[in-house]
Amino acid sequence: MFIACASPSLYLLLVYFINPRSLGIDPVEVLLAETGEWSLRFLLITLACSPLRRLKVKRLARYRRMLGLYSFYYASLHLAIYVSGWIQFDWQLLVEDLISRPFIYIGMAVWLVLMVLAITSPKAVIKRLKKWWLVIHRFVYVAAFGALVHLWMQSRGTIDEVLVYGALLFLLLAERIYRSLTSRNPVQKRSAT
Repeated sequence: MFIACASPSLYLLLVYFINPRSLGIDPVEVLLAETGEWSLRFLLITLACSPLRRLKVKRLARYRRMLGLYSFYYASLHLAIYVSGWIQFDWQLLVEDLISRPFIYIGMAVWLVLMVLAITSPKAVIKRLKKWWLVIHRFVYVAAFGALVHLWMQSRGTIDEVLVYGALLFLLLAERIYRSLTSRNPVQKRSAT
């Protein structure tokens, strides 16, 4: 599973360093687009683990933490490629981009949320945070929505891709809301009687 999750990045980086022209006219832009989308894909796969477990597809749920960390890995790779390949460490250009291209600060906000989720994912931290861990990790939906908006605003993703990712996110969020509402009703009924 570890190798399968890492293989898209290994392939992209290998092709970039061996024959960058095979990625197209602008290899850096291809790397940016691919790593960003892989981060969003892993985020959606991570969110799908719990509903799949409830549908008795339990195997993937064992890897939920690792899948979430891979989402952060691809987001970090995306950010590193932006800083090193796109703006080439030109911090003035970064400030200009932040002012003129709002999808950049949305992307950075998503990366910060994913970083907090990654930092709070080890078992020792979960034990220390107790109930606060659940509160913090609900921000995964904010990160997924922000990543979707980031993809849509930068117009690298086609509208079809954005709609597919958006529909998946909507279904995952709707399932969570439905489960939350249906699990509360029996408790409310019991307390009323």
